[in-house]
Amino acid sequence: MNNPTHPWATDPEQLASQLATDLEQGLTEAEAKKRLKQTGENIFSDDGARSPLQIFLQQFNNPLILALLLAAGVTLFLGEWVDTAVIVLAVFINTALGFTQEYRAERAITDLQSYVSHRTRVQRAGREFEIDARLLVPGDIIHLSQGARVTADARIIKEIDLSIDEALLTGESHPENKNPAVLSETTLLADRDNMVFAGTLVVGGSGYALVTHTGDQTEIGKIANLVSSTTAEKTPLQKALGQLTWIIIAVISIIVIIVFAIGIYQNQPFYEMLLISIAIIVGSIPEALPVGLTAVLAVGVEQIAKKKGIMRSLTAAETLGSTTIIMTDKTGTLTQAKMQLVDIATTTDLLTKPLFDGARERYSAEQKELLALALSGTDVVIEDDKLDPKDWVMSGSILEKNIVQSAALRGIKFNQAEKSGIQTIIPFSSKYKFSVNKIPNRLLPDSQKRQTNPHIVLGAPDILLKRSTMDNEHYQTIRQMIARLSQSGKRVLGVALLSPQTASGQDLTPDAVGELVFLGVICFYDPIRPEVIDALREINSYGVKVVMATGDLPGTAFSVAKELGWAVDEKSILTGDQIRQLTDDELRTTLDYVTIFARVTPEDKLRITKLYQSRGEIVAMTGDGVNDAPSLKAANIGIAVGSGSDVAKGTADLVLLDDNFKTIVATIEEGKRMLINIKKIFVYLMSNSLDEAILIGGAILAGLTLPLSALQIIWVNLFTGSIPAIAYAFDRQAVSKSKPSTSLFDPTVKFLTIGIGTLSSVLLLALYIFLAQTDLPLETVKNVIFACFSSYILVIAFSFRNLHLPIYRYSLTENKVLLFGVGFGFLLLFATLYLPLFQNIFGTESLSLGWLMFVVAWLVLNVVIVEMAKWFARVYLAK
Repeated sequence: MNNPTHPWATDPEQLASQLATDLEQGLTEAEAKKRLKQTGENIFSDDGARSPLQIFLQQFNNPLILALLLAAGVTLFLGEWVDTAVIVLAVFINTALGFTQEYRAERAITDLQSYVSHRTRVQRAGREFEIDARLLVPGDIIHLSQGARVTADARIIKEIDLSIDEALLTGESHPENKNPAVLSETTLLADRDNMVFAGTLVVGGSGYALVTHTGDQTEIGKIANLVSSTTAEKTPLQKALGQLTWIIIAVISIIVIIVFAIGIYQNQPFYEMLLISIAIIVGSIPEALPVGLTAVLAVGVEQIAKKKGIMRSLTAAETLGSTTIIMTDKTGTLTQAKMQLVDIATTTDLLTKPLFDGARERYSAEQKELLALALSGTDVVIEDDKLDPKDWVMSGSILEKNIVQSAALRGIKFNQAEKSGIQTIIPFSSKYKFSVNKIPNRLLPDSQKRQTNPHIVLGAPDILLKRSTMDNEHYQTIRQMIARLSQSGKRVLGVALLSPQTASGQDLTPDAVGELVFLGVICFYDPIRPEVIDALREINSYGVKVVMATGDLPGTAFSVAKELGWAVDEKSILTGDQIRQLTDDELRTTLDYVTIFARVTPEDKLRITKLYQSRGEIVAMTGDGVNDAPSLKAANIGIAVGSGSDVAKGTADLVLLDDNFKTIVATIEEGKRMLINIKKIFVYLMSNSLDEAILIGGAILAGLTLPLSALQIIWVNLFTGSIPAIAYAFDRQAVSKSKPSTSLFDPTVKFLTIGIGTLSSVLLLALYIFLAQTDLPLETVKNVIFACFSSYILVIAFSFRNLHLPIYRYSLTENKVLLFGVGFGFLLLFATLYLPLFQNIFGTESLSLGWLMFVVAWLVLNVVIVEMAKWFARVYLAK
């Protein structure tokens, strides 16, 4: 059967006819079973879900892993079992980390499923009973009650003071009051007051609704499909390493083919040339690179955790340092999601006094009486009113709970017994936007004691004004004052008394409410987080732009932006309606000047994220609700607050445990530091890989014996060189406040890698050719070259601690791990050269003191070369 397209724009009777059901009796069991076979269970499909085995196998679809496997195959071919085992271990660590991250991400769909995995009350064949929510079908009649989870999208038939918390779908911070009135077809999701949606929560009242959509067809089901079908954006590091690995493989292949061809042309034995080619491959693959990168990411993640940020994705951690755009929601991230009483204004205040800007601390007797009167019209239950009001646990509407708590904090409170005489005459509804409660005369303030049969009216101040007996001059003045209060971001509640003549009538209806005595307004405000302004200023200093994307109204978002100190005007804000009227090219153009996206849907956020990325931006997206999940996954890095939904946290890369926006600043700083350390590791290791390729390839072309064995190369790369590389992860280098670099391979990195690697390699090859032509024993020459090669990578580790400053401008002893790593590396080197056991394994022999001094001189020369290269990059390449 076909689902209705616009149920909110259809009368319930007509909708029931379309769905072939009865609004009083519901479906029969037989019909429900028939429809269940057609529509399937009320769950989300898992077509896009991957099994654990699929996730594991996909980890090998990675050029870096393929390169490591190639190295393992080479060492296995050579019969070097220890080296093979070590490289395989590196592969296992990398695949295990990747598998863990992606498997956790897949759990986001399971978390979405949990929102509808409940039992629900359904009416079938005139009988009401409870069933598993998975068995619901379109046409069912469901009973909604306070505290229950809505289990399908449904059209309201009838309701009694029904309010729904839809924050996980719409991002709205307040429950929505529902009614069955017909709406326009163009009504947005957040404004469909006659619909309830799967996954939302009934926070007040009760009602009956006609199921229109189940499973994948529900709004939350559509979000689930967006999450499963959205491809997680690769991090800059992943993209760069992917490209790099294929470049390495291509270059190695060319070198191997050339060397192998020359050898065969020179009538060298085929088997010997095969071994030589394999040695070149082994020497050119930076086996320590993934180990070093993993160490940087792991240490960075640990530092972020100390700042109350949990990174769920290890490989995404470095993305923080490249972020150029932060797209944040408003409620709960920029603001505290707490409505606080900030002002009380009587009618006299509104007519004679200027507006108070801020939160008033002291109130006049008349203002306190107005608050007490509003308090008498609330319907809130306090679990234990003997506690401090700050610690009260209450049930009721959010606004009324804030009235009760705010009044109590100002010494105005009364117990449940005193409220026993209150009678709700007209509950609040979004249609009429006010409520009417009959209260005992004893609850009236002294100034109102003359009232008989008092009825308190609370609601939208503009609606109460229109129904008041106020003269036009006063009406216009107060209306303008209330408008100014609303534009300042405050939520304004009007307070009035029903005239005795109207109150004396029987069966009072909303339409009959008139002749109100308007008494004043109570103002609430959702304050911004105190740390946000400084945090935003700090983020901007790093060259990162922050934009707001919220489901709230434009006026509210605009007011918050002004309070944050943003320079915004009418051109700075774009609504969801306007976004949907623009083409991608038109919307992409607006991204230059728009900083507020208001009244946006999950699809809007996802579209905006994609368009930012199409401009080359690295996007970080913050969110807390289910509605944020698709864009959190699509963003380069998704950030969820700790108090948010499980779905948001399961999809995000970073979770802020303290909900503190300032934590984002700390994580961005840590991300930039991680990126700096990654660049150091890359230059350090890749320049050494060029040493091996040029030295071995050049020796073959020169017709000389290989200066290094494959085992010696692996020993230096994976053990001696890897320890200093890992040590870079612990460098706490100061982070410059400059525009983020979105490229791992900036001009400095490229120049130092290629320039230093090529020059040092050519010099080492020239040294080998020179020594080989002397009368020195070949084994001595090879040992000198091995000592120069393996000690070089240890000493220049100090020069590469900072790619921009000369070595004498920073401490050489600050990084204790690096000192240990270099010391341990030299210990391994001396063991390799002087201990008989190691000499037998690696084919080495002891060097005399004279040759050791020669090696020291060689190291000094290379440090000078590196420092000269850094100077050139600093002067001519730095921007």
